[in-house]
Amino acid sequence: MRRRWNNIIVSYDIHDSKRLQKVGKVMKDYGERVLYSVFECRLSSAEFARMKDRIDEVIDHMEDSVRFYFVCDKCVKNVLVSGQGSGFLEESNVIIA
Repeated sequence: MRRRWNNIIVSYDIHDSKRLQKVGKVMKDYGERVLYSVFECRLSSAEFARMKDRIDEVIDHMEDSVRFYFVCDKCVKNVLVSGQGSGFLEESNVIIA
């Protein structure tokens, strides 16, 4: 069976520096940092669920905000980047511990 990938942009606003660092460390396990608090990820549904669970354990739900934007394959092909960086990864080469 072919694995279905989700293209996800994750952005976050964390109000405590320790929680901010922890969220950044979690995100590095699942995607590529494209801006300080923005990651692009290509994940299976199960990987997304694990990532979200880990983030939910770290953040303060009354102070912090994490947004998950699911981007279709057609839209990913239309991502334009000005300056440094590139678009979404073609293959998922992120290792999840």
